[in-house]
Amino acid sequence: MGPASWWASNGTPFSFFDRWTIFQWYEIVRCALAPVWRRSSLTTSLVSRPASRPFVPPPAPKTPKSAGTRRRLLDLAARLFIDRGYGAVSMRDIASAAEVTKGAVYGHFRSKGQLLVEVIRWRIAERDRSADFVEALANPLYGVALIHDGAGRETRLLEVDAAAAARHDPEVAAGLASLYQERHARIRNAMSELADPDTAAWVLAALSAGIGMKEATGLPLPDAQRLNTTVWSAVHGLISQPVR
Repeated sequence: MGPASWWASNGTPFSFFDRWTIFQWYEIVRCALAPVWRRSSLTTSLVSRPASRPFVPPPAPKTPKSAGTRRRLLDLAARLFIDRGYGAVSMRDIASAAEVTKGAVYGHFRSKGQLLVEVIRWRIAERDRSADFVEALANPLYGVALIHDGAGRETRLLEVDAAAAARHDPEVAAGLASLYQERHARIRNAMSELADPDTAAWVLAALSAGIGMKEATGLPLPDAQRLNTTVWSAVHGLISQPVR
């Protein structure tokens, strides 16, 4: 008799095993069998992360025309990824939207994964050059608002898709790692006088990523002012640490 039949015969609906209960049992079994799983090459191949390898960005465009085409491909790919989701968009879809051949797209980006990473890199660079970002450098409170403001929402959603893809695509994983190392270094340098700038930079990045995850569900965020006050309290706790 299976578990569902046993519970049904004893008058207890199978729904008793809610998600949290299943998760708890999974953790118990996982810990108990961890030594066995470590010895199993099959299990290791199923649960291991993508192999770590350096990300290779596409070569720079050689002509102004080529640079314009690349910018257009980045813009169109970003829009398609945001509207449909990364997994639902093909290189053929991007070529069709740009009215070029699929070969022309591959002439700029060797894979869809590389293209996704470059879309995110481009969106972050555009934001870093914006007037809002420049103001945030001089006003920490304004900078906190950028962690959850509407202008950055689409980039956060792209990062959610990229994080999901990175679990099974080594190129996306390597590209995100490269991007986040660069971002971490910038934030860390800005907070270098803190006792633990590395951890502070990690927490700030995690706040932004977590907000992106919430946004991806489609649920509304709290009132902007209340959210800003709460996030600022968390950040203020970080920047109020004793200096080195």
